[in-house]
Amino acid sequence: MSSPARDQYFPGGRLPDSAARRHLRALARSAPWLSSSLRLSVDLPPAYAREELGLEGELTVLLRSREAVAISNNRDQLVFQRERFTQDRGLDYVAATAASWQLPASLVTPVFGDDHLVYRRPAIQGFGDLLPLPFLQAVLDPYELAGEEPASLELAFNHPTFIHELRESTDAQGRPVLAAVLSAGHNYRPAVPGYPLVPAGTRTLVELDRQTGILLRREVLDGEPAPTLRVRVLAHNEYYIDSLFTAPTPTLVDVRAPRPWTLRPRTAQDPGGTGPKRR
Repeated sequence: MSSPARDQYFPGGRLPDSAARRHLRALARSAPWLSSSLRLSVDLPPAYAREELGLEGELTVLLRSREAVAISNNRDQLVFQRERFTQDRGLDYVAATAASWQLPASLVTPVFGDDHLVYRRPAIQGFGDLLPLPFLQAVLDPYELAGEEPASLELAFNHPTFIHELRESTDAQGRPVLAAVLSAGHNYRPAVPGYPLVPAGTRTLVELDRQTGILLRREVLDGEPAPTLRVRVLAHNEYYIDSLFTAPTPTLVDVRAPRPWTLRPRTAQDPGGTGPKRR
């Protein structure tokens, strides 16, 4: 009688079948299309903190699509905000060209399955410089666990990650999650260099939120240790006005401070210092 080389993380669980593995990978690709906005609580590991920006400890993150973010600390003080919807559009900005309409639909539109999850996604450009913490991009869009499209049926080991265990459950807040134990394959490429969700040579537990597709938990079970990531979804698809993501523009003058008044020096043509005399 044979025994497994490692103890199962989910005792008594069955090996995931192909349909369950396909569902997990589709969920990992789908996060950008499942929410228009998110409000999150992030427990920031000390190794990923940026104390100079006040980004440490527990943070509250407001995210509107891929265009705006605002981050507050545990004292409800705004420590970071950035947006793209007020960027100037100069004369060199082109909304569309004749060539853009000739692209194949697969390059600009995701392919959805019957479960409304993405089975093939376009090569979209992440969050760019919107987020102050690089690892947040991998947390908010964990497609690196699955790749942009399904692997070829002829190549059995072409998936980025190998799924050892899989189970549907709920997190501490009662949200439905899809939990899996993964290890990195030879095709695995982290979305953010230096911040892999599944470090090489490890077996890693990940939990994906089934409603939003984002990563709620990452914990390395064995192998080289890495910081544990924990995220809570406080709300999604809420309406957020622009002013939550933009610095306030002063509209009034502070009259408590004296305003400087500069007088022009007197000249021969203008002995009174009030400009040339008129007759």
